[in-house]
Amino acid sequence: MEQALVLASIVLGVAIAFELEHLNGVLRAKNVKWHWAQPLFALFVLLTIIAFWWGAVNWSENASDSDEPFSLGRFLPMMFQLVLLALLAAASFPDKIGEDGLDLAQYYQENRRYQWTLMALYFWAVYVGFVSHVLQTSESVGEVVNAIAFDTIYAIALTSMIFLRRWWQVAIGFAIAAIAPAVWFTRTLG
Repeated sequence: MEQALVLASIVLGVAIAFELEHLNGVLRAKNVKWHWAQPLFALFVLLTIIAFWWGAVNWSENASDSDEPFSLGRFLPMMFQLVLLALLAAASFPDKIGEDGLDLAQYYQENRRYQWTLMALYFWAVYVGFVSHVLQTSESVGEVVNAIAFDTIYAIALTSMIFLRRWWQVAIGFAIAAIAPAVWFTRTLG
């Protein structure tokens, strides 16, 4: 498991480097028309990367107490999630800025389907693993429904961001999307 955590840390470090390098380019560009949606999406991606890494560290500590080996079958879904996070980080800000400058509202609209599809794929990949765990550990259908209800609604709402074009819809979508990082931070800061 330790080797998987090291690989995850490297991939996530590269992902954060992508995001920071692209942010640096945007900050240094002379002709940027700022808009709230894309920097907010980039922040959401960064928080998602941090949450993944933090969860992997905690999972690694718990797995070290277990005699169960860390198999390739358990590693491949994790690797899929890491690839999605790296792609999300790379897309969170443009890697090149043309001579005409950059309009972040236009960048968001042109890339929203790609970005939110990646985010939805990431979340659904995590969700499938979560549901699998719940099904294995729950004793009744009621327990399963209680355990996955919020995450199911959240996954559907997150997926709907692919289709939202109007800024007021995007704002509501971001407000809903912010629930998960807020809940995660309140659970892990203590």
